[in-house]
Amino acid sequence: MTEEISDDLLVRHILGETTPAEEQLISQWINESNTNAKKLEQFRFILESSKELAMESPADEEIQWEKFKAKRASNRNSIIVPMNKPYKLWLQIVASIFLICGLATGGYYIFNLNSNIADKLITVTTQNNVLTDTLPDGSTVQLNSHSSINYSNNFKKQRTIKLSGEAFFIVKHNADIPFTVQAANVNIRDIGTSFNVKSKPDYLEVIVETGIVKVSRQAASIVLKRHEMIHLLSTDKNLSKETNSDLLYSYYRNGQFELNNTPLSRIVAVFNEIYGAHIRIEGQDLNNIPLTVTLKKDSLEKMLQILLLTSPELKMKKSGDEIILTK
Repeated sequence: MTEEISDDLLVRHILGETTPAEEQLISQWINESNTNAKKLEQFRFILESSKELAMESPADEEIQWEKFKAKRASNRNSIIVPMNKPYKLWLQIVASIFLICGLATGGYYIFNLNSNIADKLITVTTQNNVLTDTLPDGSTVQLNSHSSINYSNNFKKQRTIKLSGEAFFIVKHNADIPFTVQAANVNIRDIGTSFNVKSKPDYLEVIVETGIVKVSRQAASIVLKRHEMIHLLSTDKNLSKETNSDLLYSYYRNGQFELNNTPLSRIVAVFNEIYGAHIRIEGQDLNNIPLTVTLKKDSLEKMLQILLLTSPELKMKKSGDEIILTK
């Protein structure tokens, strides 16, 4: 197993300042688990957000770093995330931000230290937790683990959110000020609704639970209604919708997987993504086996055992890291 990668090394990797040996180490670390890959994606998202602030701030970075350390030392109600080995280039980017890890929420909130730009950008980030947050306009967002959003502190006048990862939005509708989520070069605009957005490096998924959503990319757009969804690959040129037939997308909100005649192939795909597992179905005739049961989110092993009890025709065997479902 690769040794733990420091935050400092991840930042230098994103900035292109690592050695070939360090790049090889990071590559091995990324390939070890989905969690590691998500952490890198999260760092990249935060760094890009921070760059926007740094470019707008004329303040001397060394002065800002001293302000950061002083503020960190004086804040007794929050856990402050320290920067490992701050150096010139990284300092120019992060010196104007203040990171707070809330004790109650477990999410990171990023604010400007520079009073001249203190109303520019807020970033909320989760690690291994799910976070529910109320936005300034009264809308709510439930942020899945390893996800981030950022938005202007002037949100009530410009309701635009940038998302990396996955989140469920319950929007307080305002026809005069549209609510827009930006993810993977796609705009998702509320027309009075609640919806789930999952943004990954290679695809975007939007599922509408209530109301109507307009999804746009470049000149193309499509309207989604209740129980409709779009699964958009980064290479797709056309927008096409389909019916959403299950509630598996809501597992991180209610802590359970609701299966209602759900095909085994769909369950396996979801488990593989969430747990970073390698489950394979042996035999095409098993793909469409319907399963109906509610699983409380638990270890992968326990949930698979419940599936076996639900469908006695299923058997499970292991081969290395691979889990094989067969007859």
